[in-house]
Amino acid sequence: MKLLWFVVFLLALVYGAYGQECPKGFQPQQGQCVTQRPVHGDCPANSKYDLNKNLCVYT
Repeated sequence: MKLLWFVVFLLALVYGAYGQECPKGFQPQQGQCVTQRPVHGDCPANSKYDLNKNLCVYT
């Protein structure tokens, strides 16, 4: 039983490290994943336009 908790803890650490990466097409900037907004069109899926930064921010 003690070994099971250790394995679960290690898996949580591994998945936590991978979860901090930005999706393809986004770059990390000030703790957020951002990308340039296309001239014509909308921001990529799962992102919103931030008027103050003039960038698409991944949500």
